Amino acid sequence: MIDVVDYLPDPDLDAELAELGYAAVHGWPDQRPVTPALVRSHLRPTGTTATTLALYHQGGRLLAAAALRWPATLDATGRLWGPVVHPSARRGGLGAALLSTIADIVAAHPGIRVTTDGIPETRSCGWSLYERAGWRGCGSSRLLRRALTNYAAVAFDAAPPTLAVRMIQPGEYLDQCLAALASGARPDLGYATARDTYTRWTADERYTPNGLLLAKGPAGVLGAALVYPLTHYGPGEPPEALLADLLTASHLDPAIAAEVRTALVDAALRAGVAMGAAVARTVVDDPGLTATLLAAGFEVADHIRYYAPRGVEAVPAVAGTASTRDNLSVAAA
Repeated sequence: MIDVVDYLPDPDLDAELAELGYAAVHGWPDQRPVTPALVRSHLRPTGTTATTLALYHQGGRLLAAAALRWPATLDATGRLWGPVVHPSARRGGLGAALLSTIADIVAAHPGIRVTTDGIPETRSCGWSLYERAGWRGCGSSRLLRRALTNYAAVAFDAAPPTLAVRMIQPGEYLDQCLAALASGARPDLGYATARDTYTRWTADERYTPNGLLLAKGPAGVLGAALVYPLTHYGPGEPPEALLADLLTASHLDPAIAAEVRTALVDAALRAGVAMGAAVARTVVDDPGLTATLLAAGFEVADHIRYYAPRGVEAVPAVAGTASTRDNLSVAAA
């Protein structure tokens, strides 16, 4: 039987979900550390409505799960994680049953927009589940990875003399600054989500002040980047630095915007090295930022797909930011 419950952080449940999530992505291009802290950050509500969990246990063991994080406002978009099915339980229809359960919940709330987390193209068992259920594609991006070994020795040219990138300072007020960057770069976010950018970034359990970077010029703040560290989980899994967001001011001349992106990417990778990460990762849909990341030594690990229920309006990805959508990925049966 599938249990539908409100998510509340719980050490045992978070550990179960982390173990399930890691087993699901192990061996695929999007393999990554999945920890209880990552689960809590991913499932933390963006508004006042608790994330909805659909769980399947057998013999006291969690074998499959899906989670629907509701949008904070009607002009925002909710996010579906999963269905995630343990490899030992695949091909038994659990993924389809969980997706049907979540789809019925979404259908009972007219006007709510929902998209999936990213699904790698190489994992056809994930995205084909949605297509068989009648969900439609609503965007795509690229999963990029880069080894950080000896990065400082081979770093590409970064900030010009007129541009400085620095970590935030203690007590620095950034709410309005980051809200303006977010609303300009991602108008699809909606006012409330853009306004809460600083709160959302810093409320994440992985947040560390030396991972929030600002690019400043004579006219003020021109861009910002956010890097989250994630320690290893699982045999041989390297610690990683997640480039979770990179925003540039929307009014910049294209050449200046390119300089800001380059400087922020360089600073983000150096921050990752300082955090002890061996690998950097990001998911990006903006062509200009993709070119900057490739020039910095990133490689395309996979292409990512997103889906939305048919008949439910979804906001596609908008250029201007690097955003992982913080996905734990989808591995369905």
